[in-house]
Amino acid sequence: MEAAARPRPVTDSMRAWEAVVAAALVAGFALALATADAEPEYPPPDVYSLHVVSHVRNRYARTVVTSRVANTANVSREISFDAVLPETAFISGFVIEMDGKAYEAYVKGKEEARQEYRQAVEGGQGAAHVQLSARDSNVVSVSVNVEAQKKVTFNLTYEELLQRELGAYHLRINLNPGQIVNDLSVEVHINETSDITLLEVPSLQQSNEISDEEYSTNPLAHMERPSDTTAVVRWSPSREEQAALRAEGVQGQLLVRYDVDHAANNNQILVTDDGYFVHFYSPPDLPPLEKYIVFVLDVSGSMTGNKIDQLIRAMVSIFDELSPRDNFTLIVFSSEPKVWWPDTENNAYMYSYGWPKRQRNDADAIVSATPENVARAKDFVRSLYALGGTAMYEALDRALRVSRSRVPRPDASLVMVLLTDGLPDGGSDAILQDFTAGNVEREVTLFTLAFGEDADFGFLRKLALRNGGFGRRIYEAADAHLQLRNFYRQVASPLLSSVNFTYGDGQVEEESLTRTKFSTLFRGSELVVSGRLQPAASLEEPVVVGEGRQLLRSPASLEKASSGERLWAFLTVHQLLDLDAATPNQTLKDRAKEIALKYSFVTPVTSLVVVKPNDTSAVDLDRAGGKRRGYFTTAAPASLLGGYFTTAAPASLGGVVPKPLDPSPPFCCPPDLEIPQVPPSGPYATTSSHPGVAASSGQPQVLRIWEITWLGSVSNSSHVTLEVNGTAQTYELALSKTESQLEECATPGGGPGQCRHLTNCVLPNFANSLDDFLPYLCVVDGSYVGACCPDNTIPHTLGG
Repeated sequence: MEAAARPRPVTDSMRAWEAVVAAALVAGFALALATADAEPEYPPPDVYSLHVVSHVRNRYARTVVTSRVANTANVSREISFDAVLPETAFISGFVIEMDGKAYEAYVKGKEEARQEYRQAVEGGQGAAHVQLSARDSNVVSVSVNVEAQKKVTFNLTYEELLQRELGAYHLRINLNPGQIVNDLSVEVHINETSDITLLEVPSLQQSNEISDEEYSTNPLAHMERPSDTTAVVRWSPSREEQAALRAEGVQGQLLVRYDVDHAANNNQILVTDDGYFVHFYSPPDLPPLEKYIVFVLDVSGSMTGNKIDQLIRAMVSIFDELSPRDNFTLIVFSSEPKVWWPDTENNAYMYSYGWPKRQRNDADAIVSATPENVARAKDFVRSLYALGGTAMYEALDRALRVSRSRVPRPDASLVMVLLTDGLPDGGSDAILQDFTAGNVEREVTLFTLAFGEDADFGFLRKLALRNGGFGRRIYEAADAHLQLRNFYRQVASPLLSSVNFTYGDGQVEEESLTRTKFSTLFRGSELVVSGRLQPAASLEEPVVVGEGRQLLRSPASLEKASSGERLWAFLTVHQLLDLDAATPNQTLKDRAKEIALKYSFVTPVTSLVVVKPNDTSAVDLDRAGGKRRGYFTTAAPASLLGGYFTTAAPASLGGVVPKPLDPSPPFCCPPDLEIPQVPPSGPYATTSSHPGVAASSGQPQVLRIWEITWLGSVSNSSHVTLEVNGTAQTYELALSKTESQLEECATPGGGPGQCRHLTNCVLPNFANSLDDFLPYLCVVDGSYVGACCPDNTIPHTLGG
């Protein structure tokens, strides 16, 4: 569990942004600038400039966001920089500029970053330790305290390899400055070695939900074509144009779609001077393979209501898109699996279990997608209702048996789609092991869809990765049926199965090659392989082999490229982490970390560290707060790049943090976390400015140990176990122990304190919440659980 600071009140703009971020637009970029609630007489910060510049070279995009903000108030104010990055992007740079100085983050391994943070703390320096959350890897949130009438500039750089989906590459930029901006601009520069055949900028999408309508042109976007292989998109709305889009300022997603000439160059290899190469393969003229697809659908009780309605609507739409050459069936499961097939004699549908109780061969379940069978399938799904448990193991076992019952042509594509909104009965480990083992011979490509908040996406993604597919989230919203339909369209037309890229002996460094084997190539997508040539070697024409088809010796186009190394590094790290996610392997993780450190990528195995010289306290951002799904407030920073950029210092796990020497450092803490100094001063000073702390004569109230509800009965045990950052830590609990020399520490608000036995410092704000206590956690005499107690706290003993 992460330590959680008390969150600030949620404003209307936060709720609006949370609605945008919480659903399907996690693949785009979003930017929000906000402040903690302030006194009403103070003017809001002025976001006077927001520039987003993206350079795309051969599908590889490097995007720089520069946001300039002025504190127009006569008091210091907290200003927050919030962003949502594309799901697969890596941060590669972050700089904050204040008072003519630039504070640049650098990338370290997670453990090294944590150690450097601790060293900065012990050395009396301001620091920030930022690490990626593997589960919520798309949110950035950083807050700084800006002095009166001063300015701050945030510079964020991230990189991504654009994916080709449904015949186009998509660059998504989400914007939400929270106000009208004087200088707002987005520039996208595209440079390809092949001719650009498609360039579109649809209207700004201002709703989180996708639309069933075709793209319309964005009237504010200006597109230029300097040459056949280059393009420039500029989007710079005036204040009046911003207000016409939304009175409170722009809020939405800017999408740039483009494609290149695959017909003329479908087997392209770019080689750099230093020997790195990138191989793009996307044959446009192959006929679709015969497809065998099994839909495995969860209809358990948790699917009741809107979910089952959306599922029915989506499946009816998907059936309309089946090709006459396709073969399909459905398996629905709740407390038991049921296999569908049409009863052609009686023009009805039947189950292998349930009514009527008539057993059929599994082979009968897979039928061709004739108009009659499609009509029967639609009738069947329209009759579905949600009830019962989640027998996922039995359903997948049955699906494998059904898929084995038919022997398709060697070049046919075998696909399985699993949709569920919950956890399997009996756990997930057996499914991971048994389904994967049973699928070795059949090699069915499995795609998993996690529907809604309660689905275990980590497990479903791992299951898909182990079986040649990928996992996707389907957000529970009014457009869920469109999300499902659009997913199906991406996998609807397989062109090749069991694809293998082969390069000549001695041509490439084998250990440098990225993935060379792919389960399926779908129409409208692209396969990418990268590596490095052996010294002085030239790349002969590679061979691409697809199962059941002749060797595909389409002429390869070898061209010189000015860059390719970072694309190779990006692709390699992603694939190593995917392999580790499927089957944990420390060697893979170490290799991913080594490459990520070399190229300064922030990943699940690396962290960002920022140290500000000449300050006297620090914050470990990984512990400074707890996260909320969707929007990360100032109290919830622990994600990709999250949290307070501040000198507020929680007590560290290994001891205490040095007491600040300067009570008013340039970087400080948000007002709703401030613990009053003695005497109180500043614009936010009160007799007790820490939430939940009742003060008497400037002193926070202290309760008794038995008033801590999360401890349970303190008399039954002399130990307490706390979960800190996902790790259980056990401490001794001193019920009646005399305190000797007290060590100084810094409270979560940056004020002075002393590390005392928990029994002697129970503040009301953490009496009922472990999350609110953890920022105060310190260790007394090496083993006793303690709290960093503010200097002005009334001392109590257990019996006092």
